[in-house]
Amino acid sequence: MGNTVINKAADNIRILSASMVEKAKSGHPGGAMGGADFINILYTEFLRYDPSDMNWHMRDRFFLDPGHMSPMLYSVLCLSGYYSLEDLKEFRQWGSCTPGHPEVDVARGVENTSGPLGQGHTMAVGAAIAERFLVARFGEWMSHRTYAYISDGGIQEEISQSAGRIAGYLGLSNLVLFFDSNDIQLSTDTSAVTCENTAMKYEAWGWNVLTIDGNDADQIRMALRNANNEENRPTLIIGKTIMGLGARTADGGSFERKCATHGMPLGESGASFEMSMQNLGADPANPFQIFPEVSELYAKSLENKRLAASVRKAEQLKWEKENSELAAKLNRFLSGELPELDFTSVEYTENIASRVASSNVLAYLAKNVENMIVSSADLANSDKTDGFP
Repeated sequence: MGNTVINKAADNIRILSASMVEKAKSGHPGGAMGGADFINILYTEFLRYDPSDMNWHMRDRFFLDPGHMSPMLYSVLCLSGYYSLEDLKEFRQWGSCTPGHPEVDVARGVENTSGPLGQGHTMAVGAAIAERFLVARFGEWMSHRTYAYISDGGIQEEISQSAGRIAGYLGLSNLVLFFDSNDIQLSTDTSAVTCENTAMKYEAWGWNVLTIDGNDADQIRMALRNANNEENRPTLIIGKTIMGLGARTADGGSFERKCATHGMPLGESGASFEMSMQNLGADPANPFQIFPEVSELYAKSLENKRLAASVRKAEQLKWEKENSELAAKLNRFLSGELPELDFTSVEYTENIASRVASSNVLAYLAKNVENMIVSSADLANSDKTDGFP
């Protein structure tokens, strides 16, 4: 059988993604069609979570940086049972649960609200830092991975540069970033605006960098295994993907690698929606369908995730019984609640500089809020953030 079913599942994601945009008459189908192979392998074979407990704190996280690629995320979460086909049909409609850019909804599997490009990169780095912070205090038994997906536009954003540097410096080996490198952005090919070597850039920051065919299931698996075996560095997987993979013209010719499919429905871009659906194995008159073998594939994957989560939860219970005080502290950390704070106890003198007053507050917080993470970029002795140990 090989990759027959897994590839059909990726085609199912392409079909649903393009159909959502076509029905809405608005959106971005091309990137979602190119990224379907990676998201499909990640969700069926690598991403660890409990389908019956989506808020489980030991779940792996997936952060989508390019929010315009929401059809891809909604489609894979539909195959996983968290959105219905009717939800997908309401894509980009007022009041629907499938807005053009995803809005955080952990119960449905959406970890982050996707705003300006680059934000998802920084959110993923922050989540990876938080995971290492917790593991350092409570043990590797609770470790989990953070995956993120970024596009050419996100890689270009300056906020991504800062996030990438600190992730490399901190050696966040629990972080895996997939770069959907299709060489196309909204209005032009990327060559019109940049010629940088992204692999060398991330390598210079201390990342483990892998370059693969991002539409090849076996290469995606190989890269994810490599990333999960990495112990000292975050991993960037550069997936060379095809924008609009599967798109066809009215005469059946290829309409792949076209800038036009980035930001408009296939039927308006120069491609034929009907011929594209036929090429991918769908009924153009009724494309909002899940293939039976794909439904079975995802059902088996979800059951495997439930079983794996039950094993890890049993380990967690054992640890909690053996470490009751630490368990109570962990629960406090995860509750999102602050301890009682008495700011009147912070001592001030008259007419002190505001940065000194800030330092006094930070010193107080350092003693009373154990799960607070603070950083300062080469200014600690000036802005007095060294008051926070």
